[in-house]
Amino acid sequence: MASLDAPVGEKNRVYLVCLPNFASSAVFLNNTERACPLPRDGFLSKLQEDWPSAAADLWQWRDEIWQNCKPDLVCNLTPTVPGRLLARFLAGDAPITGFGLDEYGFGTASPWAAFFQGSSRKRSVSPFNLVDLFRAVAGSSRGLAGDSALAAPEPDINVDKILADGAADAKELKGMVAFQLGASEDRRRWPVEFFAELGDALWHSAGMLPVLLGSADEAALAARYAQHSKSPHLSLAGRTSLQDLARVLLQCRLLVSNDTGTMHLAAGLGCPVLGIFLATAQCWDTGPYQENSCSIEPGLRCHPCAFGTECQNEHICRYAIAPELVTSLAQGFLRHGRWPEAGAAQPDGPMPPFGGEAERARVWRGVKDAFGFMDLQSLSGHAKDARTLWFLEQRDFLRQFLDRDPARQFVYRAPDIGFEFPTAEKEKLAAELAVLNGQLTLLLELGKMLRLKPLPPLRERFVSALHKTSAAFEAASYMLALGLLWRVEVQEQGDNLENALLCIEQYFNLISSLLQRVNG
Repeated sequence: MASLDAPVGEKNRVYLVCLPNFASSAVFLNNTERACPLPRDGFLSKLQEDWPSAAADLWQWRDEIWQNCKPDLVCNLTPTVPGRLLARFLAGDAPITGFGLDEYGFGTASPWAAFFQGSSRKRSVSPFNLVDLFRAVAGSSRGLAGDSALAAPEPDINVDKILADGAADAKELKGMVAFQLGASEDRRRWPVEFFAELGDALWHSAGMLPVLLGSADEAALAARYAQHSKSPHLSLAGRTSLQDLARVLLQCRLLVSNDTGTMHLAAGLGCPVLGIFLATAQCWDTGPYQENSCSIEPGLRCHPCAFGTECQNEHICRYAIAPELVTSLAQGFLRHGRWPEAGAAQPDGPMPPFGGEAERARVWRGVKDAFGFMDLQSLSGHAKDARTLWFLEQRDFLRQFLDRDPARQFVYRAPDIGFEFPTAEKEKLAAELAVLNGQLTLLLELGKMLRLKPLPPLRERFVSALHKTSAAFEAASYMLALGLLWRVEVQEQGDNLENALLCIEQYFNLISSLLQRVNG
């Protein structure tokens, strides 16, 4: 939420509306003047007893915000109906970007917002970092190279003393590295004994003192680390506030972490990050938003696994990334300031095809692409894998498709380079595109006939073809990301045949262009 009437030479005023448990994080947001936590618990409890009084409280909460910052623009990043209603309530007459509601109460969303909403059902298919998706939903899909750094907290003498006392007995100390042992789920957590092996190696080879981070609930992991470690370390599990955690990270030369909030905090603060992505976590989606970060994921065909599913392989991905590999990467970075090629600490053998058997871990370095999006550069020989090539191909055509004007014809501009894909995968992709091309052709023809003769039999055939096209998208493994967008956008057209036909034609133009590119 922003007020855009700032005097000349001053920045626009930005307010953040969020749930109370996120309000404390706002101190790290540059250019955000104030956090306005929604009084959700009190409002909901009173709603059951006296709804007029609860509604009055909500109006008073909004009026207090408006007294300080009547918005000229509201950006809503939450696709839920309550989130859209709240944005409309806060906006008044101001425009809304992101997820909104029209005058009839139907949801509105830009193509980027629709893609974000659709891909959230199966995030592993999205080729974009989640931060870039949020920024694009907010209306910044072009020129994403702006500053995304977090604001560093002021130094604190108590934190300095804790670190100094913890390092007092470490006579060979040359610096500190932070370890985040926990994760949101056990299956997303690299084994504690592997962390201990890494910590011992970094202490003996580089004089780096491991600093164990985590909540009070993760203190047990730190205790297990102590059982496995043979070298000095400092446990701060359960001993830091959010701001103290930031202060500790700023004094560490590296953070090794599972996919956690600590990892994202470190990335925003500029603390170098080495992230480990297991189970449902994948670095293309939730990797650190930091150039020259390092991300590792297991070289397993089942990775990343789908949300809400049981592992059929006894969580082998947790042990698929060897401590020797992580040690080699960390040592190389600490010595030279750059990540080494990840080969010596991995098994020999051919690189796996898309969906191939388990092989060496995939190691990536964070870079920005030509359009300002966060990208990944392979350090482990996976740059020419079909999986990697398809992510990059999708980034190209999805970026163009999502930047399109929904009211105009879409023309895809294919890159000058050829379509480099293994023959078997190329044939499979071509077959999926051919099916979609045929379904969309039929759908367009039926729609044009229905426009001329709106007869019930034609309407039934059109609706049936629409369902078959959606099913074809869902069955096309390569086009699943586009299919998730298709479902959201087509549903938004409702009974407006003209808008539906324009939307269908845009998808037809893209699919037919991709089919020509693949068949080359």
